[in-house]
Amino acid sequence: MIKTLANSRGGWLKKEFFSKGMVSPAGIGLLSFVAVVFAILFFTGYKLIPFLAVGGLIGLIVLYLCFFKPYVGFFIVTLIAFFAFYPKHILNIDPPFSTLVEVLMWIVFLGSTREVPPKGIKNSLLSTPVAKVFILYTAYHLIEFFNPDMYSKAGYIFVMRKFFMFIIIYISAYRLINTPSRFRFFLKFWIVMAFIAALYGCYQHWFGYLPPEMSYLRRHPKEYDLMFQSGQMRIFSFLSDVVSFGVLAGTMCVVSVVLAINEKRKKEKYILFLMAFIMFLGMSYSGTRTTTIIVPVGISIYLLMTIKNRTTLITLFATVLAILFVLFAPIYTPSIQRMRSTFDPENASLNVRDENRHYIQPYIYAHPIGGGLATAGVAGRQYNPTHPLAGFPPDSGFLQMALEIGWIGLGLTVIFYLTILYQGVYHYFRIRNPEYKVYAVALVGFLLSIMVTQYSQVSIGQIPGIILFMSAIGMSKRLFEFDEAEHQKNQIILRT
Repeated sequence: MIKTLANSRGGWLKKEFFSKGMVSPAGIGLLSFVAVVFAILFFTGYKLIPFLAVGGLIGLIVLYLCFFKPYVGFFIVTLIAFFAFYPKHILNIDPPFSTLVEVLMWIVFLGSTREVPPKGIKNSLLSTPVAKVFILYTAYHLIEFFNPDMYSKAGYIFVMRKFFMFIIIYISAYRLINTPSRFRFFLKFWIVMAFIAALYGCYQHWFGYLPPEMSYLRRHPKEYDLMFQSGQMRIFSFLSDVVSFGVLAGTMCVVSVVLAINEKRKKEKYILFLMAFIMFLGMSYSGTRTTTIIVPVGISIYLLMTIKNRTTLITLFATVLAILFVLFAPIYTPSIQRMRSTFDPENASLNVRDENRHYIQPYIYAHPIGGGLATAGVAGRQYNPTHPLAGFPPDSGFLQMALEIGWIGLGLTVIFYLTILYQGVYHYFRIRNPEYKVYAVALVGFLLSIMVTQYSQVSIGQIPGIILFMSAIGMSKRLFEFDEAEHQKNQIILRT
């Protein structure tokens, strides 16, 4: 922090208090004076003032980085998003960190407009089929403002505020991660953060929740009942809920496995497999049945896209053995039993969801543009309490779309998802660089596996997962541009 201040534009401050990267005597005196004042305030009962001052200083630094160093700011915002809900679980306070993430992401977006791509790389995001469908999808959501069945505009504004944040994440990530080295760091950052989350989730499962976390659950009996199932506590790590944690751990497990399979260096390969294993354990400890399908789906698309690769058959054999082990091994732990129940047609939870879907189908058929945004589930009860859909549990991202934006909106959503996958597969087969091809197929596996979870969970939209999801869509295009730039450079070298 001292070095940052020393290198700032404040020439007088640098001259008077800093010298050659070291704090001058005047600087030491200033810092000592501030420390003494803060200590006096703290011990005389004015504890809030030092915390506000330190928090304000940190806030100013973060704001500066988000606008003037948006690439750094992007990862700072992502880091905040990972721990946004932890204070609620551990300190019994609920600071508006999710709102802070939105505000900072907008600042990063504004800062990203000043980002100049390196030579040979062009910002051509709007030329992609995904961007064009996304524009159509956004226009449809704007038209929903005039939905006559939506009673409250406040709920619409709440949903659209998040929707526009998704858009700026998509654009900002594309603008900022504009070199291969930045992309590699981006991928490593997410793998490491998902591993840390999974490792902490394993700790919670093996040693139990920390006392403050358990106190939080006991203060919320309904949430406690959802968490304690099959004789054990479901795990949410330091994320908002078990679904967000399970989906993040499962999808990043897929990415890590794909990278590990194609890694030539043995040390890195073993590390990636170990991290993937911890993520798989974290996913299973979340107790979310939906996540059981993530790894098979992600690995399956990898197998289909790399069918000519000689390691594919080995991967296929290992995947089949792993699935058979989970389904039929004589191990009856609560986590394994819950995963097996995903494929049990007699499962009571699945039957209830099917009954709810059949019950609400007539409403979907009769409302092609839906009942309006924020009209179903908990949001409907809050913003549209007298609406027919208020309180109805969607229990599915696709069902929620069918209810709120109608079967027309659901159709557009499916087209949007298919376009994303088409772009990823198309770029994979057009890319020449073997390293970029591995990244491309890993992103497709991630995107498909998280899309599939939308069938039985509202899994797309919560932080921090939505940051990775929207960024991955743009990264598929970036990988293709990296490859094109390298190919053109090589052609120029050959000609000369």
